[in-house]
Amino acid sequence: MTAITENMDSAESLSEEKETTSFIKQFDLTPEAEQWPLVRQWMKDSPLPFYKELRAKRPALVTPECTLVTRFEDVTEILNQPTIFTVDLYKPKMGAYLMTEDDTHMHNTEKEIMLSLLRREDLPRIRNFVAETGNDILERAGDSIELVNQYGRLVPTLMVQNIFGLDGINPNKLIEWSYWNQYDAFRNQPFHESGNSASVHSKTKQANRMLGIYVGFLLLRKWWHIFRGKPKNDTVSRMLQEHYPKETKFNILRQGINAGGLLVGAVETTSEAVAHIFTQLTEHPDMFSKAIELAQQDDTEAFDKICWEALRFRPIAPYIFRKAAIDYTLGRGTETATTISKGSTVLNVIASAMFDPVAFEDPDRFNPERSYGKSFHFGFGSHECMGKIVGMMMIPEMVRQVLRRPGIKPVGPMKYLGKPFPEQYRFSWEK
Repeated sequence: MTAITENMDSAESLSEEKETTSFIKQFDLTPEAEQWPLVRQWMKDSPLPFYKELRAKRPALVTPECTLVTRFEDVTEILNQPTIFTVDLYKPKMGAYLMTEDDTHMHNTEKEIMLSLLRREDLPRIRNFVAETGNDILERAGDSIELVNQYGRLVPTLMVQNIFGLDGINPNKLIEWSYWNQYDAFRNQPFHESGNSASVHSKTKQANRMLGIYVGFLLLRKWWHIFRGKPKNDTVSRMLQEHYPKETKFNILRQGINAGGLLVGAVETTSEAVAHIFTQLTEHPDMFSKAIELAQQDDTEAFDKICWEALRFRPIAPYIFRKAAIDYTLGRGTETATTISKGSTVLNVIASAMFDPVAFEDPDRFNPERSYGKSFHFGFGSHECMGKIVGMMMIPEMVRQVLRRPGIKPVGPMKYLGKPFPEQYRFSWEK
């Protein structure tokens, strides 16, 4: 009996030790060369408990590769200071695009121009187009579909062609060009698993050469329609019809670069958002059922809220990265004050910030009634996504059309297939 009791006591002791094992303690005991791979693994396998401990004990975790910032107020503090925490890491990937600039004339001027061309009065038209296009694809699919390639990437590409005006080409080419640009800029940095792969960057340069040729002929074709008095009602045609003050320096080259940006920012991010929403709905069966019920209704407000809350649990990317232009002390005057060195890469972990109880009450609960305003689904600050108003229509409507299928259910888990984005996610329904 004594032996049994001793064994039980030993088992309980091991269980308690396992439960109280600290990520931070493990990190501190790990050789420096192995710290970042270990952190990256925790971010993949145990994100929420890892971030929770960091927020409580070490809100800014300095690793050999980068610094993770996990509290809501710290993340917003950094993203609100674009000249101190810059997007310099974008420059080698994106070239001379407005997204590579921080509070400069080009960035501010071109962003205002492009935002003026993405008109709010177009939003009902965009949502209707997505609904009709999504429904048509699903109807033709029969009783099942691979959600990523046959739907998630295709619907936004068709929107880019029909609403933004990048038409006259096989959609698969646009998908390919968007893919490599997104991969290289946002998943192929030195701190990523790819380690800034030269092969990925080479494929991006080739994609951009082809995209540049296509856009050149596109602008010429659109201009010819305008010259003949038959302009199309799309974003690119509007851009060509406007008259810009000389001070804007928004010449035909800048217009072409921004036309390409309409593609790159729309496809892969939308596909990933849709896939991630479905992963969270399937992990919350009550919300999955509620979403199916709401998907049948014409009023989409309550349905959209479920989608945004699902995306809080699994955002498009877990962090927004920046580069420190100066030495900067975060949390100055507190016991967790941390100095971020000039030149350091900073990962603003929005997947943690959106679970910070300071900003989100009872954060572990799936609550669609939360205020959207504190979310980071489209970035934050001066580099918030230009296409936010479009994405807020397109993403939930794509999810809604799938959930309108009778007996809808996943057929296996979402798969990455060794790539940085979701690549396979099959769903079936009753015919």
